[in-house]
Amino acid sequence: MSWEFLRPAFKEALAQEQNLRVDQGRVHIRYMHWAPDEVLEKMVEPRAYDDLFGDWVEERREELTEAAKVMLDETGQLARFNKLKEAHKAGKVVPFVGAGMSQPSEFPGWTAFLRDLVRETNVAPETVEAMLSSGQYEEAAQCLADALGAAFNEAVENAFGSSRPLAGCVQMLPRVFPGSVITTNFDDVIKRCYGAAGITFSEEMSGSEASELPRKLGAGRRVLLSLHGRATSAKGRILTVNEYEQHYGSGDGLLNAIDAICSSTLLFLGCSLTVDRTLQAMKILVEAKGNDHVARHYALLESPESDAEKVARRDLLVQSNIYPIWYQTGTHDESIEALLWALLEP
Repeated sequence: MSWEFLRPAFKEALAQEQNLRVDQGRVHIRYMHWAPDEVLEKMVEPRAYDDLFGDWVEERREELTEAAKVMLDETGQLARFNKLKEAHKAGKVVPFVGAGMSQPSEFPGWTAFLRDLVRETNVAPETVEAMLSSGQYEEAAQCLADALGAAFNEAVENAFGSSRPLAGCVQMLPRVFPGSVITTNFDDVIKRCYGAAGITFSEEMSGSEASELPRKLGAGRRVLLSLHGRATSAKGRILTVNEYEQHYGSGDGLLNAIDAICSSTLLFLGCSLTVDRTLQAMKILVEAKGNDHVARHYALLESPESDAEKVARRDLLVQSNIYPIWYQTGTHDESIEALLWALLEP
């Protein structure tokens, strides 16, 4: 499978001093070198660029895989990661992709979007902030939707409905997970990443169809399950309290959907995993069935600042049978890329 999405990073690397220099009258680009007349007359052998690129990708893989191992070993998480790796090798892991994976492509996170939207309303900022601080994202969205009316749908489409240049480690996903994907995002980043890698989804499903996922996976179908719908259509979209109730009802609709997707081992990527409906539904399932009777899930998460916070957060996640793999604060994209490379290691 091609690594074309890494070409921009390779071009940046070539411009660095250690990769491009003139020494003793010869032009050096990484390990290759030419006399000035060779550069001018032949414009360099056509295959040289691709050869350099392939070698650079291999070096990047080795460097980041080793960095991931060092980080996991130093933080005492290597054993947990190895269990995830075993499940991945067996084809049992489905990525659950959140907004954090789309932010390098310049799509806003949910919290930032809702905070920005307050400016377009007469709602007091502190009212929305209080909801966000307590994890009431759907309630905050409902408050703003009520204030904006039809303009709310337009704001969602403006923020998430356009195609922007792909960026970041989300482009690794087709190489690491060539099968099905679950997401809560409204944007088209995942679909475009897989398309760029030459992979198409045989089916695209919404959250209301999630109960069919185990059968689809069992049949070997490659499914893109958009739990919350798409930005370009209010139909099937799930963002506000009213939309949750409309699509899942006041009964066990959401619980049944979460039960279906939890039939596989999930790896949460770019998800905050604070107090939200998905996490609450997973907790209910675990309480009903027991930790040993529910698939074990994992999450790549930014480490809290203190050990006490880390323990408290871990204990909260374990209630939903989610086991965190922490990475250093402020290293989201590079750490996740390194950990994904490590998953690919034979």
